[in-house]
Amino acid sequence: MISQVHTVEEVLEGIQHAKAKATDFRTNFFPVQARIQAWVSHGELWRAARESATFFLRKDRDFWHFYFCAASPMALEREAATVAELKTERVVTDLVGRESELSDPVASLQSVGFREYARLRRLVRAGRAGESPFATGDVLADWAEESDCASLLRLIESAFDPYAEQLPTLYEVEAAVRQQQVLVVKYNREVAGSLFFETQGFASTVRFWVVAEEYRALRVGSALMSAYFKSQNTVRRFTLWVNACNTNAIQKYGHYGYAPDGLVDHVLANQTIP
Repeated sequence: MISQVHTVEEVLEGIQHAKAKATDFRTNFFPVQARIQAWVSHGELWRAARESATFFLRKDRDFWHFYFCAASPMALEREAATVAELKTERVVTDLVGRESELSDPVASLQSVGFREYARLRRLVRAGRAGESPFATGDVLADWAEESDCASLLRLIESAFDPYAEQLPTLYEVEAAVRQQQVLVVKYNREVAGSLFFETQGFASTVRFWVVAEEYRALRVGSALMSAYFKSQNTVRRFTLWVNACNTNAIQKYGHYGYAPDGLVDHVLANQTIP
């Protein structure tokens, strides 16, 4: 049985409970406190406490993300098998690392009903002081406004797989717009394309770079990327995640200097997800 999490302290206690019994601690749960607080505040986070493990389930649209903190691989398999929601609800989970490190945890989760769903690759790019902007013609990007948020979310949802690619909620889009971390190009006041990113200190991650299909021949994507690099000119390390099967996107990112660094994200889904 799972119970709703009401405070950040409950999360920290659950993690510590699993660590206290650890002989070979395993986890895929690494959110920053601000993100945990947002999940808790919006009633999205639930917990299942077990003898040697604590599991967290985060509600996202019509499915759940599964996170584990287990004392050992054996504890992960044994205790996860008792979480009924893994059999009855739509659930996905992520395992991040290098390929050579992931075979054992993937096997552990497969033993309780998960299967391979998608694989993402991390791409990186070094910051380049004083670099020239990319040619974009007369297409200009600007910061998104509050009135754009619903349109931005619809555009993202139309282009990305919600099970594989950690789509934002409306409140996350609104927060990013307030923090000037969403760029847009508009035609006739309609959002033609967007670049949604997250910058912390000297590191920046592109979360979603998307252009509506009817505008893809108008250099909208280039305008967004150029504006992004120009606005983040103190960043030293740029990163992003891309579906390993999306060779077109990988090639486009390569054009802007991104390259794989060897880190992968295995997205696993349970049997209720087709």
